[in-house]
Amino acid sequence: MKNANHPQPEILSVSDAVRLRKYDGNYQIAVKWYQDPVVYYNSEGIVRQEDIPDEGYVKSMYDYLSEAGECYFIEVLEDGRFIPVGDVTIKAENPPIVIGEARYRGRGLGKQVMAAVLKRAMELGIPKIYGSAVYDYNISSQRLHEALGFRPVGKRENMILYERCLQEDGQRFTEREEHHA
Repeated sequence: MKNANHPQPEILSVSDAVRLRKYDGNYQIAVKWYQDPVVYYNSEGIVRQEDIPDEGYVKSMYDYLSEAGECYFIEVLEDGRFIPVGDVTIKAENPPIVIGEARYRGRGLGKQVMAAVLKRAMELGIPKIYGSAVYDYNISSQRLHEALGFRPVGKRENMILYERCLQEDGQRFTEREEHHA
């Protein structure tokens, strides 16, 4: 999804205290996130201890995501500096988001970030986000998607598939919708 007309910015501001910083190759930051049982279960569907993502898995994942779309670390302002707490990739098909630091889960951060993702996707000319796969047991992610206007369009095994048109009835996702997110 690389777009020569819209090069990936180093920083995308979400709010005064939240930003997205372009992935810089430092996948090691995220290894501990993907080894967190909540993350690997809700994000990767992994239940067996021996399948927990290792450093190689995380590196391969980031290599793929940075080629498939705009990959960012989610950073929050803490004690006067921005620290990485998760990641997100802006792409049309199944854009992944992870809040890796447990203390930032359930605080609306994912919703803020996904609203920014939708806005950036529009800037990139993406007409629709599709194939967004959420495990049927991941209720918080289902609520996030539905609150941002995604609608369930099918199932695949134990996942609900969502999509979100960024142009509906000729109307684009607007700033007004973003502020209600």
